[in-house]
Amino acid sequence: MLRRSPRALALWGAALVVAVITATVVAGDLASLHRRTADLGPEVEAVVARRDLAVGNVLTARDLTTRRVHRTQLPDAVVTDRGRLVGRVVAVAILRGTFVARGNVAARRRTGLDGAVPAGMRAIRVVVTDAIRPRPGSAVDVIATYDPAAAEVADTGTTEVIADGVTVLAADRRNGSGSGRAGASGVTLLVDPEQARALADAQTNGVITLALVPPEDAAHP
Repeated sequence: MLRRSPRALALWGAALVVAVITATVVAGDLASLHRRTADLGPEVEAVVARRDLAVGNVLTARDLTTRRVHRTQLPDAVVTDRGRLVGRVVAVAILRGTFVARGNVAARRRTGLDGAVPAGMRAIRVVVTDAIRPRPGSAVDVIATYDPAAAEVADTGTTEVIADGVTVLAADRRNGSGSGRAGASGVTLLVDPEQARALADAQTNGVITLALVPPEDAAHP
């Protein structure tokens, strides 16, 4: 009969102890994971944007996807039924890959451009010439330049910013004429009532220019 040396027996014993300890640790980890999963609750299908969605967009099935997430990890406002969002108007811009919340979309009864206008805000179209054509959802500063001979010109000069970082709702892609200027185009902006009055005055008595601003400088109504 083959006899094992004391050293071999010791090594086998050590290996057995390591195996028992490893099995115990793994079993404990698995049990902990199962308990944590149970604490997180069931998984649900949360709706996620497949692309950047600007204010004023009408949502389609191709704009949305879903991601399985534990219910306790989701804010209450996140939508879990993609079908409820199709056809709704985006009222607050949504970035690609982020969850879609109820507050991101207008009420179902609101359609078209009016669906993107929050309470207390206004949508106003301005005419610009030889200016940038910003995409919907971007933000711009609106700069007005007045004729020095016009009445009530600001003491600081004939050019001033009358709306800071306002959101673009729509931009005309057809050239036209406006205020007697050829080659003009229109941009619809989301502004507050005071800015709307200032824009109307600038449209009548001055020339409007748009300056594109970074998202960090955008005003968030």
